[in-house]
Amino acid sequence: MSEKRERFFAALSYRFDALRTRSAKKMTVLGVLLMVALGIAVCASPHGWGEEVQLSDGRVIVIERKLLMEGGGDEWAVNRSGTKPKQYVIRFDHPDGSGKKIEWLSIKKSPATWPEVPLVFDIESGVPVVYSILAVSPACAAYFKYIYDGGAWVEERLPEVFERHATNLLLRIGSGAVNLDAKEKFNKEGRYRESLRYVGPDRRTCNR
Repeated sequence: MSEKRERFFAALSYRFDALRTRSAKKMTVLGVLLMVALGIAVCASPHGWGEEVQLSDGRVIVIERKLLMEGGGDEWAVNRSGTKPKQYVIRFDHPDGSGKKIEWLSIKKSPATWPEVPLVFDIESGVPVVYSILAVSPACAAYFKYIYDGGAWVEERLPEVFERHATNLLLRIGSGAVNLDAKEKFNKEGRYRESLRYVGPDRRTCNR
């Protein structure tokens, strides 16, 4: 992130301090900081890119990713265009080899209306799986799991403690085609907090 953008987001966070109650301020700033960490550009247009993903069985596939933006008003926006993230999209070929395209769309939003962020995409026993993270309180976030079952995405509630999964999706906004090496470099350079670099082992994570 450029020094100019860092100064802007610092000023934006300061502005929230004058607009929100203590609890609401923390929630909003948490959402803003997450979006800053993920490298959202100052642009109202959708962000789209192709991304190589290494599955848990070692296979490497290419998925399509997109971030849709929406108007959010001055105090909710993350840039001067008055927009903020609306929805994440993951598009990929059906693992049965039929050539059918499957889409996963983020559906959950935080109390401050920030969308859940996908962290892991995998295919377990032939079934597509997505793990995401969502801010659920001023200091805490929770993980969610979705499986593609019977032609539709179904949320599978995670237990309070489960096997930890390393994040295998790009933790910022991509451009063009992102291969595994570029993704590893970007994710390491970002120095992201542990709760973004791994899913679990606790379903709910606070200050981590």
